[in-house]
Amino acid sequence: MANRRLSFAIAALATLCAASVSILLFLPPVYQDPNYHNFAARQTLLGIPNFWNVISNAPFLAVAALGARALKSRSAFTETWERHAFGILLAGTVGVAFGSAWYHLHPDSKTLFWDRLPMTIVFMSLFAATLGERIGLRIGRLLLLPLLALGMISVAYWKVTGDLRLYGIVQFYPMLAMPLLLILLPPRYSGSAGLFAMIALYGLAKLFELFDSQLAVIVPAGGHPWKHLAAAASLLCYVITVAHRRPLDAAESRRGETWTR
Repeated sequence: MANRRLSFAIAALATLCAASVSILLFLPPVYQDPNYHNFAARQTLLGIPNFWNVISNAPFLAVAALGARALKSRSAFTETWERHAFGILLAGTVGVAFGSAWYHLHPDSKTLFWDRLPMTIVFMSLFAATLGERIGLRIGRLLLLPLLALGMISVAYWKVTGDLRLYGIVQFYPMLAMPLLLILLPPRYSGSAGLFAMIALYGLAKLFELFDSQLAVIVPAGGHPWKHLAAAASLLCYVITVAHRRPLDAAESRRGETWTR
């Protein structure tokens, strides 16, 4: 039964991967919408332009600081590479705080590069850790560096060519693949509910981003600052989950006891 579930999960991931490659091969290049930089919140406060979009990145630093304490946990990591992956994710989170703040001070495609680069570090380190936890630690360890490299290459490719297709895949493929991994495969650690909360909050963040200007009539400063807060809350769920999780034995994993924790 376990082997069948693993085979099905791998087949589902491979299908998603094939669909992503098809996007690269058969769809025309996708270029940055020049209106993307026109955010609803443009107020200058305390001498800081686009104040709310800049200052709303501060929670990422708080999340990274809290996560640094989790690195000391003895039960949160089975192997050393997992601790390294989590440390890389925290470093990427710090990079997001400063890169996004810098971008929103001077929003254009040049500064956007420094916003997106650390985001790919967060996406890919998180994805590798999840692959390791759900499929196998060796898989996660082997894929960590290649996935990180792919993420950074996707941003460099966009920077050079203007084509967003590869970056889009790097951002959205993990968010589609991770729920499949969580649903189809048993956990290695406790705290699966926190991972589902993380994904839900990231989905909310994308909605805030998508409806930035529409939300300006009902939400203070529009949707984009709230996108930052929802994304930081998403990472906070992951950090708290890692800080408090513990390895499960085989019986607990089969019973799915983490769903209620």
